Amino acid sequence: MTQKLKVKEVVNKKWSVECYRFLHEVKTEDGSLLKMTQKTPMDRKPVASIILIHGLGQNRYSWNLSRRSMENYLVANGFETYNIELRGHGLSRSDGGNYPERFRTYLEYDLPAFLHAIKQISNPKQLFYMGHSLGATIAYCLEARFQKELSGIISIGGPFHMAKGNFLLTHIAKAGVALEKLVPVHLLYPKAFYVDYIGAVARIGLFLMDSSLYKIPLQAWYPGSIERDILKERITKGFDRTGMNVVRFMFKWGAEGKLRSLFGNTDYEKRIRQLKAPILFVVGDKDYAAPLASVQAAYDQAGARDKTLKIFDKRSTKVHWGHIDLICGRNAPDHVWLYVLKWLRKRISA
Repeated sequence: MTQKLKVKEVVNKKWSVECYRFLHEVKTEDGSLLKMTQKTPMDRKPVASIILIHGLGQNRYSWNLSRRSMENYLVANGFETYNIELRGHGLSRSDGGNYPERFRTYLEYDLPAFLHAIKQISNPKQLFYMGHSLGATIAYCLEARFQKELSGIISIGGPFHMAKGNFLLTHIAKAGVALEKLVPVHLLYPKAFYVDYIGAVARIGLFLMDSSLYKIPLQAWYPGSIERDILKERITKGFDRTGMNVVRFMFKWGAEGKLRSLFGNTDYEKRIRQLKAPILFVVGDKDYAAPLASVQAAYDQAGARDKTLKIFDKRSTKVHWGHIDLICGRNAPDHVWLYVLKWLRKRISA
């Protein structure tokens, strides 16, 4: 099933772009039906294609809000985009789709299905991968056969050593693992973890969480970095759900400091050493969800010769940077978006 629309959408406030928008249904090898939004420039042939992958319990709104859209910025600059929603998230859940059973479900079923679908739809000459948070971590874990299909990878706030650099996240992860060892609480787990409920609470508490007085290192943005109406839309529409086993995987990952499967039978850290595609690591100086320390090891171990670690901080941009504001913050268009665009353009073949 494919739906096509001719649309005019906002890039940033009063700046808009006209493009074609398609909604594709993608079937995985295990029978799940997932959704993917494709956008193509209306006035030119795409210079390259980009697959956009959201983070833990997020969805397509990570990249596309009504008043600010990094996705539309890419389209306005000649790129074709594929904004995917992993199983259990957004439109991929709205038709009754299942939640992911494991983190590896994304790697073994979802990503292969999306990559195959993109090849069937447009067979792009160059395909770049842009992931945010856990969506970036997924790229570190792709098998070599999928990495070969990519012309480059952009990791925005993508942790490699989960919770490293944030003492509170580390202790929460360890407490979660310890509790599970003491009590078989996994027998009581619901299938889903409701990040959208966390978003609802955050929306009510914005007067505190979006204040410079808030000092608990758990918020997903740097206070004051996003206009309040845009922030409300981001956490209301963009905070979604995921499978509880994915959260259990996150706890174990954060507690042990090693990127391995939930039951330890797959060492994903070996795969990043096989990563040969050019890769850009983007980090915010006040990103409590993915601090520099949690990303540094990915940069150090990545096998690519062409790799860049870009830290956005107050010294270079006059403002601090958190986690989601790297994409939708008021200063993101002038700094992060522009830097990413220049990086991409240098790696587009003639």
